[in-house]
Amino acid sequence: MDDQFAEKVSMKSHLSTLSLTTGTGVIDEDFIESVIPFIDEGYVAYSTFFFVEDATARGGKRTLGIVTLVDRSEQMSLFKSIPNISTTVKEIANDLLTRGDPKECLPDQIKQRLSKLLHMEALDSSIRDPTDSTELIKLRIESDLNPSFSSIEEPTKIVEQKTNFEFLINKIPTCLDRIIHALLKNERILVVGSKEEIKLTIATLREFLPHKETYSDPWSVPITDAEALFSKSADDTIIHIMGILDDTFYELIDMERYPISETALDYCVEDMLDSLQQLPISSKIVIDYTQGKIFGGVSNQFCLKLVNSIKKVNNSRATQLISDQINHLIERVNQLSDLFLFSLPDKAQVEQFLDTASEGEISLIVSIIEDVNPKLLSRVLRYFAENHLSLEVLF
Repeated sequence: MDDQFAEKVSMKSHLSTLSLTTGTGVIDEDFIESVIPFIDEGYVAYSTFFFVEDATARGGKRTLGIVTLVDRSEQMSLFKSIPNISTTVKEIANDLLTRGDPKECLPDQIKQRLSKLLHMEALDSSIRDPTDSTELIKLRIESDLNPSFSSIEEPTKIVEQKTNFEFLINKIPTCLDRIIHALLKNERILVVGSKEEIKLTIATLREFLPHKETYSDPWSVPITDAEALFSKSADDTIIHIMGILDDTFYELIDMERYPISETALDYCVEDMLDSLQQLPISSKIVIDYTQGKIFGGVSNQFCLKLVNSIKKVNNSRATQLISDQINHLIERVNQLSDLFLFSLPDKAQVEQFLDTASEGEISLIVSIIEDVNPKLLSRVLRYFAENHLSLEVLF
């Protein structure tokens, strides 16, 4: 790119990112990050800033930034890679914190690390420790059932199991939108059934998360009768799906199973959720293939339209249709972000954005923002409250 646009990227990224910390004690924060859209130019940036000691700078600290800029056509890859980019940039930042301000002369070691960002999909991945609820599940199952443990320690991308949308649509003809909604809202799904049912469900549902790098991590669930689907945010590990074999599950909850249903899972019921509240398995929705029932979940029109669009098409076409719709959500994330970064919008601009939204999409947009730009979400929520706009549309 030419120097003029490079300067614009640097300036807008710097000012927009730092503006999100106004009134939050920025000097106490070590690392600030946000997604900055350049809508007119057709680019999207992941912007990071941190501070190094410098006695000649105002306040004794100098602000340094590393900005990863991609063409708009690559924005899905950018969103998917943000956790790994964040890890890489933090390593560079920690090195510079030790070295001090490079004074426009970067060491070769720093240059080598920066060059890795040019191949963001190849960046190293590291899964953080699992959440407390997963630890509780392991402890509970270990004490109650004494299963065998796996020795695998490295996270692995799920590639061995083919997707099967026909299986999901036939098996779950009327409640699949609730499951997709839970996935996109980062709410945990519990799957109970046979090993094949669990594997098929996890491998197929992961296609609804094309903006996330997903993993099957045996180290976090080191038992032979459980499977899990994970992704990462910049600061956390998110468990999307926990699959437990039916025999293990019913022993775990100390509950007699109902007669096995031979019909499709075509309705949602609530009667089991009270029992699940007492368990260390925190889930918004339960897919129980053994009983032929789905418990919980919230219907969503955006997800319902998405499910209807993939009926009666092959797996490849279904995957593309899903990717297109998630990419649409990211486009809308960029539009909303552009309104709130750098300066606050007029109320009329926000109302126009809400008016043009399709039913059910706003809450999903908010979930993506919460993943990649939580400081921006705080600004949006504060703006809605101060301008007496309904917060219900966001959730």
